[in-house]
Amino acid sequence: MTITAPTVSTDNLNLKPDGRLLRSERSRHLIVEAMIELIDEGVLTPTAQQVAKRANVGIRSVFRHFDDMDSIFETTNELVYQNMKHHFTGGDRSGALHTRVVHAVEQLANGYEAAKNFMLSGRIRMWNTPVIEKNYGLNQARLKKELEDWIPEILNLDPQDRESAYALSSFDYWYRLTDHQKVSQEGTISLISKQIQQLF
Repeated sequence: MTITAPTVSTDNLNLKPDGRLLRSERSRHLIVEAMIELIDEGVLTPTAQQVAKRANVGIRSVFRHFDDMDSIFETTNELVYQNMKHHFTGGDRSGALHTRVVHAVEQLANGYEAAKNFMLSGRIRMWNTPVIEKNYGLNQARLKKELEDWIPEILNLDPQDRESAYALSSFDYWYRLTDHQKVSQEGTISLISKQIQQLF
């Protein structure tokens, strides 16, 4: 998977004062891109030193563009969301309940696979980073809304069964099955679909 920060024009890069501004924007672009690459490769909590090395910029440059590492994560999270949201939206949401449950779980599971390292990174950081905790909660609410759009019947379930449906369709449950219990993606989709259908 490739996610890149918005491109920065390098025309007239050496002109001043515009040249300085362009160099500054280029450094910021490299820093954000380095953060994304590191997380995508499995470095879930990159340090400023790791980011600086990957971006080929000085450590001072990292902190000159961002107040601290948390602000780098915030910028990265927003860019990742914009590039990943298509995995969780759209699709043919018509058909019988059984069909829609399976399709909803397929879409969520495939989205989780694509965004796995970024979701794990956010989950690790949210405990001591309020802005990431806020974003994590916002993303969970978005996923619940997507599930309700796929399966509006969920809203008619009693509160306990409704919360069970949300839990069964969550990233945490998918990750436990695929990573800790080594269930295949196909098997996980089948298992979760069956468990959700049993709530109706």
